[in-house]
Amino acid sequence: MSATQLNFKIHHDSPLFISTGMASLIPKPKTLISHFTFHHRSPFSLHFLCLSSGKSVRTMSSSASSQRIFQLKLDPLTGNSEWVVIEDDDNDDVSTSSSKTDHLETTSYLDMLNDSYRNRAYRLAIDKTVTKPCHVLDIGAGTGLLSMMAARAMGVGDSAAVASPKGTITACESYLPMLKLMRKVLRLNGMERKINVINKRSDELKVGVDITSRADILVSEILDSELLGEGLIPTLQHAHDTLLVENPKTVPCRATTYGQLVESEYLWKLHDLSNNEAKASDDIHLVPKGLETILCIKQQQYPMHCDAIQQDLKLLSEPFRIFEFDFSKRPESHGERMVHIKATNDGNIHAIISWWVLQLDYEGTIFYSTAPKWVKLPLDTAELPTSLASAGQWCDHWKQCVWFVPGKGMSVSKDEEVQMLAIHTDTSISYNLTAQAPEKEVLQYDFGQRKCNLILSPERVAIYGDCKWRLSMLTSLSNALQGKDVSLCVVADDSVYLTVLVAHILQSTHVISLFPGLRDKGFRYLSAIADANGFSTDRVKVFEKRKACLTMQDTNGKQVDLLIGEPFYFGSDGMLPWLNLRFWKSLTSLPCKP
Repeated sequence: MSATQLNFKIHHDSPLFISTGMASLIPKPKTLISHFTFHHRSPFSLHFLCLSSGKSVRTMSSSASSQRIFQLKLDPLTGNSEWVVIEDDDNDDVSTSSSKTDHLETTSYLDMLNDSYRNRAYRLAIDKTVTKPCHVLDIGAGTGLLSMMAARAMGVGDSAAVASPKGTITACESYLPMLKLMRKVLRLNGMERKINVINKRSDELKVGVDITSRADILVSEILDSELLGEGLIPTLQHAHDTLLVENPKTVPCRATTYGQLVESEYLWKLHDLSNNEAKASDDIHLVPKGLETILCIKQQQYPMHCDAIQQDLKLLSEPFRIFEFDFSKRPESHGERMVHIKATNDGNIHAIISWWVLQLDYEGTIFYSTAPKWVKLPLDTAELPTSLASAGQWCDHWKQCVWFVPGKGMSVSKDEEVQMLAIHTDTSISYNLTAQAPEKEVLQYDFGQRKCNLILSPERVAIYGDCKWRLSMLTSLSNALQGKDVSLCVVADDSVYLTVLVAHILQSTHVISLFPGLRDKGFRYLSAIADANGFSTDRVKVFEKRKACLTMQDTNGKQVDLLIGEPFYFGSDGMLPWLNLRFWKSLTSLPCKP
């Protein structure tokens, strides 16, 4: 037996409320683990689980005789976390306690399985495609639903039918907990011996080792809201190169992305902090003049339920086609397309909203769309029949995507032509816009990655630009102080706004910002905007290394007079908002000043 030591840290932003009279003991930031020693019998495989997506990432692998996954389990009351080891012990009895799979509740698998339109569309397409015994490969098999559909279409799922020896179904699933669940599902449906289950990534499969021959048909659903984010292109490239026959059939057959130009004050506030905070009256400048890009969002497409903000949208164009991907052919890693768009209204283009449409069968009769409700389908009667399956359905596992136009947006007039250069890589899609002004002047809007010192989420940028929210923070701080002298203030989370606010208002107060996620990036940002906000960084301290807890030595013998944090909650895919409500637990665990 050998040992491998891995050193790593995991951060989590813990929201707190304002409180005073705290002693020197501060709740520790969530440094979950500094190192661990992993013992294994060679050969082995080591996975790490990302709770936000419910998928594992393999960092070490070989032909595995045993498999282990480290899953992060959070105690919502205390905020403490621990690593839980999940082993593939081949003990997949249906009667096994559900506690072994309750970690799947925070993933999007249940939302996807409850999408009846998706399931019906896939079943109809598989029934039309798998018409005789052949080799079907299911990549990213999940619970095995598509594999079972293929088995029944081929006849191997019918107990009364005699399966042909040439008919084979291979289900490939790399996420071990899901694979264990799939085995139970197959057993309950009487198909555990009719579907070959492999616990590997598809790019680890080898013909002659893992599968006997190349597959005739590929069924898969490795799509995210942007379409490409789950590695669709690299997966298809490897499959066509090594796993599929020449000219294979695929379900789905192809996918097309569409977009639409919109004006929206709501979307504008999600990224343009510079122009929005100009209306604030607190004299705080998170993006001082001349440093407009020092704090911004990452230039990417953001999944969002756009139907929920339909009332705040002004449509500035008709829907337009962007990219088409043919799953039956090997895709290219890079692609560009110039799209000519005619403006249908006067306005400012604040964002590009995009979605995709799947054509699941080769005849073009079965479709699935993530289009918003206001888009009347079909978009083109020659290509999208009225039988489009999912029009108008609400689903949480796929959303529309939003690409933000920098600054105040791009002004357009009705009937003006806008040129959009769309670029896709292996995993993402980006855009550049060009407008043709009436004076024939060409206006170029480059949406490439801007140099930012600090990148925040759109939700947090919107809060920092909200004048009412900033006023409420200022009022809360004033009420907490009540004329008290504050020698030392601790900002318990990643709030740059509260750090600047305290340093700006309390000129003699020293501030310790824990910045559990921002760390040195946060300090560099504070240093850059200090002069514009009237404070010196010698009064602000950010620890270079994460502290398990603060001691009197860290505070130079001073007790903490003010503990402050943002009531900010970001509903990620991996955690429900109320699981962050730990303030009372943190407060009662701290000794107060006499």
